[in-house]
Amino acid sequence: MAKPTKTDAVWHTLDTDALPPPILSKYDAYKEAYKAMKAERLEFETALAKAIDPPKGKRVIFGYNFGKLSVAVVDDDAKAKAKPATTTLADLVRR
Repeated sequence: MAKPTKTDAVWHTLDTDALPPPILSKYDAYKEAYKAMKAERLEFETALAKAIDPPKGKRVIFGYNFGKLSVAVVDDDAKAKAKPATTTLADLVRR
């Protein structure tokens, strides 16, 4: 599938509290399933990285493109994750 080069999509953030109750319950179920998936993924990746046992100074990274599992052993130069700051439109345009 070709990657689109231009889009005319206009995104809007919805107030989920204003959703009709049947739809809100579906949204809440989705959010819970996503939270559970992230926890399971972390457990899986931790177990597999431990099984691979990369040498000191290396770490295992994971990719899931197109439904296929990929791994790589790379330098462990990852810095502690900082919470990203809010980005403005002006910040994006300057890049």
